Formats: sequence, structure tokens, C-alpha cells
Amino acid sequence: METCFKCGGNADFICPDCGTKMCWSHSERRYRGADRGFKSRFMCPKCLKTKRKVLNENMVNAKTYKPKKTYIFSK
Repeated sequence: METCFKCGGNADFICPDCGTKMCWSHSERRYRGADRGFKSRFMCPKCLKTKRKVLNENMVNAKTYKPKKTYIFSK
């Protein structure tokens, strides 16, 4: 299971640009008002600091994410 970069809890999203794993509570809100039916309400907090706009509709779902297998060869 993937963990959040800030709190260590279960992650909900993985940013495809920077690889940040975050939960709902630690992602940045795109729109702070009432729910107006936007498709994506959250953004990546690390990409927001670098002036990139990565919305949660473009992110990978961390609960269904299967990492690629890595093989470790040893003697």
C-alpha cells in the first residue's frame, strides 16, 4: 500500500509528473467554495509550488496502483 508523503497514512493519489503520493487531506484544493460539480477539486501540492497545474482527474489512483516488479539479483 502506498503512503502519504506528509502523514504516512494511506495515499489516494499519485502525481504522474513528480511522483508525489498524497491523501485527500494533504492535496491542495483547486476551488475552496461550495461544491459546484467540478470534475476535479484537488491539485498536487508540490507541483503547485513550481507553478504546474496537475489536477486529480489526471492523477493515478493509489488504491488500484500496481507498481512494476523490480528484480534484485544477488550472489
